[in-house]
Amino acid sequence: MSGARTLIDEPLKVGELTAIPPEIDARLVVLAGPEEGASYVICEPVTLIGRDDDCHLVITDPRASARHAMVYFAGGEFRVRDLESTNGSLLNSSPLTEFAFQDGDDLRCGKTVIRLLVDFKG
Repeated sequence: MSGARTLIDEPLKVGELTAIPPEIDARLVVLAGPEEGASYVICEPVTLIGRDDDCHLVITDPRASARHAMVYFAGGEFRVRDLESTNGSLLNSSPLTEFAFQDGDDLRCGKTVIRLLVDFKG
């Protein structure tokens, strides 16, 4: 499925967002950084990552922006977008603007590394 990765140039339209199907169990796990070992279950179509207290996954990494990145579910897949962060984001060591975000992919925000884990129930 690695060939399914696409770069998205157009802005996210709210109508694209869809509920995560109940058979999908997805989580973000922090592999490196101040919150190493933390885990966040993705329940909503949009998950904000950053230093701001109103983010879903709050990271205290000083190199991360207040609202650094967004993970969202649309068109039957997870996607990740850099929110014009000061230091940028990397997806599997490549500069990120917006890409499909697949099981086992690593997102770097500052010195924090976050892995997406997706399980299909049943």
